Parts: sequence; C-alpha cells; structure tokens
Amino acid sequence: MKTKLLSFVAILFLGASFFLNAQTPKGFTIKPSQTLKKLPALQSFVFGQSGKYWVMIGGRTNGFHGFDPNAYLFPFKKANKYVYVYNTATNQLDSMSTSFLVPALREQYTSTNMQHFQVGNYLYVSGGYGEFHAKLPDSSWVTYSTLSRINMSQLINAVLTKNINQFAASVVYAKSKLTAATGGELFKLPDGKFYLALGHRYNGKYGTGNTSQVYLDSVHVFKLTETASSISITPNSMQYISDNLPDSITQFRRRDLLVIPAIQRGGKAVGLTVYGGVFTYGNNGAPFRNPIYIKGGTTPSYVLDKSYTQTSNIYSTANVEMYDAQNDVMLTTAFGGMGENMTTDPDTFTKKILTISKNNLTNVTTEIVNPTTLPTYMGSEGVFITAPGVPMYNTSYDIINYNAIPAGKTTLIGYIYGGIVSNGPSWGASNPTIPSNVVYEVYLTK
Repeated sequence: MKTKLLSFVAILFLGASFFLNAQTPKGFTIKPSQTLKKLPALQSFVFGQSGKYWVMIGGRTNGFHGFDPNAYLFPFKKANKYVYVYNTATNQLDSMSTSFLVPALREQYTSTNMQHFQVGNYLYVSGGYGEFHAKLPDSSWVTYSTLSRINMSQLINAVLTKNINQFAASVVYAKSKLTAATGGELFKLPDGKFYLALGHRYNGKYGTGNTSQVYLDSVHVFKLTETASSISITPNSMQYISDNLPDSITQFRRRDLLVIPAIQRGGKAVGLTVYGGVFTYGNNGAPFRNPIYIKGGTTPSYVLDKSYTQTSNIYSTANVEMYDAQNDVMLTTAFGGMGENMTTDPDTFTKKILTISKNNLTNVTTEIVNPTTLPTYMGSEGVFITAPGVPMYNTSYDIINYNAIPAGKTTLIGYIYGGIVSNGPSWGASNPTIPSNVVYEVYLTK
C-alpha cells in the first residue's frame, strides 16, 4: 500500500520531473537543431512523413492573421502554394506547385487549417479555409468540402523526380459537406472509423461583416469505401458524437484546440481526448476548459470531465503524447501556443510547456508547468515530430512509451517545426508575428 501511495504522489509531479524518484528534476529542454535546416516558414499546414522524408502541404507563409477589417487577413499571396518534400538525411528541400493538381485539389491544398491524419502510406486530408477562384471576379473565401487521400510514396517520388503525371495521380478525393471543416482534427481509430473532431465552417472574407460561421458542435464519425483509385464515404455509416444541446450552451462548440489520441484505462484501447478550444457562445471569447473523452466502437460515446479545469496552453499547438503503463497514466505536453492565463488573458501567446497528466485508474487529472520555458513565444499551429528510435507504446498514434525511456539520461524525443512565432505575448503593429522555419530539438530528462 505504501509503494502505491508513493507512486501516486510522484505522478502528481510527473509533468515537471518525468521520473519517479527523488533525483533533481530537469524536465524538457528545447534548443534549435544544428542539423535540420533549410525548411520553409509555415504555420497551420498539413504534415506527413515517410521514412526520412517530411511532407508539408498548405498553410500560411505569414504570421497571426489579426483582426483589421480593412485588411486582407488571409491574403492569397501568403498562402502556401507548394507541396514540399524535405529529406532529413541530406537537408535537401524539393517542391512542386499545387497548380499541377486537379482544380478541386489545387485550391484546397493552398488553404489553412486543414484536418489531416496519416495511416501507413496514406495521408488523409479534409476541409481547410481559403480563397476560392483567387484573383478572379467570382473569388470568395470558403471552407472546402473536399476529402482527399494521398499516396505518400507516390507523391514523394513525384516531387523528387518532377513527374507531373505521378504527382496528380498520387491523390484521390471525394466531395462531402459532412467533412467540411477547419480548425478541427481528424483521426482514424482502431474501430476502423474516421473521427472528424469539432471545428467550424467559415465562409466569407475573414474580419468583415459579410461572413457566415457554423460550428460542427459534434464529432463526425464515418467509414470510407476505398480502392486504389477512389475514396467515398460509406453510405449510412455516419454517426455523431454530441451533447445535442443548442449552439449557445453545447460543450462541442470548439475549434483551434488540442485533440489527442489517448490510451484509455487498462492500456489497450485508444480513444481521443479534447483539450481546450474556443469560443464559448457570447461570453467575450472565453475558451473551453473542461476536457471531453471520446470512446470509439459500435456506438461511439463521450464523457465531459468537469473535475479538471485547464489553465493555459488552450489553442492548437505542437504537442507530444506519452503513456506510463506502469501507473496507467496518459501524459500530454503542449509546447507554447496561445492562452497564457485562462482566468485573465486567454488570447496571449505563451512560452509555457504544460503537461496534463490523466490517471486512468483514479480519473484524477493534474497539470504541471515545466521548470523552464520555451526559447520564444512559439508552437501555435506548429507540429511535433517524434525522433527516430524513440521507444513507442503505439506507433500508429505516435504515443511514446514513457517507461522505456532511460532514466538518469537526457533523451532526444522529437522536434518542433513550424507554427507562429511572436516577440511578445501580444500581437499588433508593434509586434508583427511570423511563421517559423526553425526546427527545435526536444529533450526529456528522466
């Protein structure tokens, strides 16, 4: 009994120390990579990888959009119009223009905040917000209804060899309003179903009065019928996870958030956990602070956890998941982003490294702020990439095996790439933000 109690107490400090003894804690250390360089400056992009290659699609080449009604807040000239392939072994960067894709894809793949998830060699992409028919008289800003599947090996080879025909053939797509969203997240769970988690549909020029916005207010669950050359939503497969409350009071009115794959009690099942997100209805832009736990299966379900209130790092940002099987604890670490202090100033950038520790046995969730901060205000709409050779608990969902990381050593567990960089906590004319092209190495000391 005494041993179990000591282990539980240690878990409460896991986010800061990341080990279960009395040694001096060090936690996470972040520093710029001296080897991974020459990448494009991007934020809010699609990321995928295959072996030594990183693939980046869409997103923005400018910083935070701001709120000036007299400006083009998402100018097409700042949209990323290339598919990038980066060789991490040689630092070689290759690219091809999205103009070589069919019209339905060339515009979607220049949009921002697309949902995406990789399953083996396939990268699935949905939605995104961008300018339709840019520079033409009928141009408009839309949330795309395109769902596409990328054959990663074909696409990478096409970009490296400049093979236009193979480039176009590497992507298949379908159209469906059911998958139209931006600012949400996309996953495929072990039940074989895809989960489009939250987000919204935004149409019209952002920052003006001539717009429409509809939150999904739910998680859209569906299956795909797939062949080598086609995909489509399987008829009658759609399911919805929601509290079915009006938009004004639902807990599912969320976007720009963390949705993470989570090992559930017992260490076998994989579900989803929703952290943070914005905005509560008519509440001066207050964020959501209670997590939602999603369970898959024949009848997908959810639980709202009112016992834990998230205090910071509320927006979408680079994050890593680790599982401690010895104690059945799921660890989620958010690196920076936005939401410095949710009780006073939810919209500021933050340098905090926040770890959320979810004990599956006790259903107690705690959070610990890392003793040191990030080197700058970074992370927002960036990605975390697991380093090769890191022990994994679940490779399909990039969940690190915490127990297998050697104690008493400092281990490179991954990289942070892309996202918005700010000189200070606030934005504005005196503090223009930029997208990052720096790769940061992330070390963990146990």
